[in-house]
Amino acid sequence: MYSLNICHFTSVHPWNDIRIFHKECVSLASMGHRVTLIAVGEDDREFMEKGVRVITLRNPFQGRISRALRFTRLVVDRALKEQADVYHFHDPELLPHAVKFSRLKRKVVYDVHEDLPRQISTKPWIPGWLRPAAARMAERMELRNIRNVAGVVAATPLIENRFRVVHSKSCCIFNAPLLSEFERKFNPDYASRRMVYIGVISEKRGIIEILKALEKVDGRLNLAGKFESEELMNRCKLMSAWQKVDYHGTIGREAIAQLLENSCVGLVTLHPTTNYLDSYPIKMFEYMGASLPVLASDFPLWRTIVNEQQAGLCVDPLNVDAIIEAVNRLFDNAELCRNMGERGRSFVLNQFNWEAEAVKLNAFYQTLMH
Repeated sequence: MYSLNICHFTSVHPWNDIRIFHKECVSLASMGHRVTLIAVGEDDREFMEKGVRVITLRNPFQGRISRALRFTRLVVDRALKEQADVYHFHDPELLPHAVKFSRLKRKVVYDVHEDLPRQISTKPWIPGWLRPAAARMAERMELRNIRNVAGVVAATPLIENRFRVVHSKSCCIFNAPLLSEFERKFNPDYASRRMVYIGVISEKRGIIEILKALEKVDGRLNLAGKFESEELMNRCKLMSAWQKVDYHGTIGREAIAQLLENSCVGLVTLHPTTNYLDSYPIKMFEYMGASLPVLASDFPLWRTIVNEQQAGLCVDPLNVDAIIEAVNRLFDNAELCRNMGERGRSFVLNQFNWEAEAVKLNAFYQTLMH
């Protein structure tokens, strides 16, 4: 093992993105590597943060197409000025630029956060009739350009397997919870009769079914995050269950920790869309790390994880009666919640955490240097 000069870059994510900055970049810097991050910012500036040299670039272009066609060039040109041993990028729209690094004999890594073809099939801003063709085009683009990268980092085994067929240097680096956020002892109020949901609030993530279930449950909902649209937020506020919701908006990590302790059940009842079925939802594992039992969608992968760890219950996310029954079972048994919560926390602390993934990422970089 030896130290490297590493440059991460993104044309979409802000510099303080959890996976890119707080997990990957900070971990690599703590291992002794020289790490530079080029990311989106409100202005052009350079600063040091947690051992990482951060360069932010302002995007002067409007709209997704202009960003993909024009801003990406600015980001790539700035990255190429770095004399890095490894370049590591995080957006599909940057993949066509990988050929520039290949021609210059630079080692570049594609970090695949989500399964792009499956993700496109659920994008609301793409007309429904166009999504199948757009998904096929995206997959062809990825597979055509992947030959120009030195390696692929995938966030799930399903994504890794899709790329391993065409690229031997592929590895899975889970977006697992940071141990540092769960080192302190969490003491959830298992008798609070409060569910909690944290994250993007959308119909596909189950908010309507959650509120319908809440109407029939003796309890409350701690809700934090940004609504997908103002229309959805207004619709939710008109539902009778809204009077039992404590909506906290978008909050920071410390406020999230306090919210988790004021709850007794963590919700991750996402709809069975193609891009969720084989995902590893970070919020589910963060609930576990905070000693909360989870109420999760009954997808085969999620059911295997939750049942093997005995860390919660799984339900059909579209079945309101099933959600009601599961919530009542947990609300009425604080000791069951405590036991499930402790088992989930043990799983995160001892097996599924970012610190273990960071070691894998560092080892993967080393293989690229040979």
